[in-house]
Amino acid sequence: MYPLIRVDKRIPDGSIWQARRGYLLAPVDGWTRVYAPAGTEWSNPLGGWKTETPGISLFHPERPFTIACHGPHGDKRFYIDVAHRVRIQPEVIEFVDLFLDVMIGPERVITEKDEHQLVALSPTLQSLARAARDDVRRRIAAADPLFDAGSAYYETARDLQALPPAVGALAIR
Repeated sequence: MYPLIRVDKRIPDGSIWQARRGYLLAPVDGWTRVYAPAGTEWSNPLGGWKTETPGISLFHPERPFTIACHGPHGDKRFYIDVAHRVRIQPEVIEFVDLFLDVMIGPERVITEKDEHQLVALSPTLQSLARAARDDVRRRIAAADPLFDAGSAYYETARDLQALPPAVGALAIR
């Protein structure tokens, strides 16, 4: 009912920075949704980790960012990767991370990180990353439901709670 799908986060040189698997959910308004139970393993070149709480990630091939919403009920937070070349295929979702990240804490405090890494990008990609960040901030200020943990984007069926976490290291190619 919920097929496992791999998610690869690449960096601009083409290498995979993070890889994980999650359960593919029904899309909402064109956004592909992936559910990861607590205990889901993430792999990266430095090793990896297991998630402590469940979460849902959103991907759209026409948007320059991806969204992860995670945390215990009533204490959700968001991690938004500024990205490009989001590709959604039957067995894998992949995107190129443009380093710049926007976070929304459970108290709705908005922070950013890694803008200093934009120097590694071409001027065109730097402009794309900053424009995407500005778009995300405008959407947050406008109360876009993409950034509301109670919206339809993050609704889950009860049967998801019974799904086991996806475990096992993934090859980083």
